[in-house]
Amino acid sequence: MRYVIIGGSGHVGTYMIPQLVRLGHEVVHISRGTSEPYRPDKAWKEVRHVSADRSAEEKDGTFGRKIAGLQPDVVIDMICF
Repeated sequence: MRYVIIGGSGHVGTYMIPQLVRLGHEVVHISRGTSEPYRPDKAWKEVRHVSADRSAEEKDGTFGRKIAGLQPDVVIDMICF
């Protein structure tokens, strides 16, 4: 399955994303690109990273289309506020 994780470099995502990769899933990580995972893991090398400024893209209406364009099976929003 293709997982798109929004804001996955925080505490929960640091552990969740490598586990998803080890389970054989394709993972796309959406972030501003300003932070690193708390704990290094070689599984991060298999993750596709997509940079996005969510605030700006939501204002102009492109964020949802960007996520949909990645054709996810599952979207996990770690920044749900």
